[in-house]
Amino acid sequence: DAEQQPAPRPEATQVAVLRADSDGVVLVQPVAQQPQGKVVLDTISYSDSGEVQLAGRARADVRVLVYLDNAAAGQFVAEANGSWSGGLEAVVPGVYTLRLDEVNAAGKVLSRLETPFKREAPEVLRPPVTDVAGQGAAAPLVRAVTVQKGDTLWAISQERYGSGFLYVRVFAANQDAIRNPDLIYP
Repeated sequence: DAEQQPAPRPEATQVAVLRADSDGVVLVQPVAQQPQGKVVLDTISYSDSGEVQLAGRARADVRVLVYLDNAAAGQFVAEANGSWSGGLEAVVPGVYTLRLDEVNAAGKVLSRLETPFKREAPEVLRPPVTDVAGQGAAAPLVRAVTVQKGDTLWAISQERYGSGFLYVRVFAANQDAIRNPDLIYP
């Protein structure tokens, strides 16, 4: 008679909760509630017109300066709760180094964040038109996903298809770019 060992209890993990609607993508619940003294980029999305939209968190009432490949691209002011957001106009499709500088009233850089960023072409972002009963209607379909550090096929398929178990669909459609579904790279 082998003694029954209790099943190991899974560790609790924190997840970010996003809400997407006609106003854009909003971070409802971040993984970490406080930015830990550093500027944080929570979301990169696109407006209906295809312009780049950024949102994040920083210290209250500071400015967040935005750079693409070290060229000034915009600036935002963090609100009293630390949240900031806004759009970048006329960003040409391509791959950039996105840099955020959190600066105080004197212009001193308090923290900095850099990450690769791929600005998708507007035609990739537009939903395809399908012919439904003779009427051209846009199908709700995301045709391109830019992989960032920390992304998983599970999360992408959860967002795209509503189930993480369908990661095999993402893998099958991208076998030329993904050698191992457990390892995807930006």
